[in-house]
Amino acid sequence: MGRRIVWRSDGPASGLEWAPPVMVVAVVTLFASTLDLMADFLVCSRIAEFLGNFHSRIAIIAAYGYFFFTGVSVFVYIFEMVDVCQTLKYEEENVFYARLAKSLVLALEEVPLPALLNVLFTNEPRLSLAGPVFFGSCIKLVALSWGLVKFTKLRFFWPCLPLNPKHDYRENVRRCFTLNLYRCTMIFVNICHLLAIFIVTRNIIASRNGGRPIVVKDETA
Repeated sequence: MGRRIVWRSDGPASGLEWAPPVMVVAVVTLFASTLDLMADFLVCSRIAEFLGNFHSRIAIIAAYGYFFFTGVSVFVYIFEMVDVCQTLKYEEENVFYARLAKSLVLALEEVPLPALLNVLFTNEPRLSLAGPVFFGSCIKLVALSWGLVKFTKLRFFWPCLPLNPKHDYRENVRRCFTLNLYRCTMIFVNICHLLAIFIVTRNIIASRNGGRPIVVKDETA
């Protein structure tokens, strides 16, 4: 555990490689992902409580979509936690499964949930939803920001590829612009990541000032 400095003499150019502590990254990922999932459930419970008072059909559809992808996120969370627990047990990370787990989290949770929440709160800016939306979005922003750190560590963040210590700078730049299937997948995942951060930031801005009070439907009419 801790910082590990390795003197490389077998590569194109000798240099110092700084390796982030694997165990610390795994523990932080465990807590960040768990808090993120709990925040999703909090928002779900609040939406379900007031769903019957929604006036916008678009918001209702977005609410059911949010419920669905929250269920999907449970399975994605389990997949990610299996990878994290194996890392904690063996003190070594399987890079392939770590990249796959984080990519699935982004594609099936971190992009759909904030997008649906944005549609929902835009069409139903309810006062009773503003607090949970703001709180959940803040937690998700922290989790996404930590995700950038983990992707950089996994060498799966395209803008930071030139910093890869396994090759010299020229080789790293060449690899950046070698657009094979792996590189295109990386770029797509990174775009999804930045898009999720943008949407979550918009949700925070939209919900921090609250919303309008809920008007209860008259069921006797």
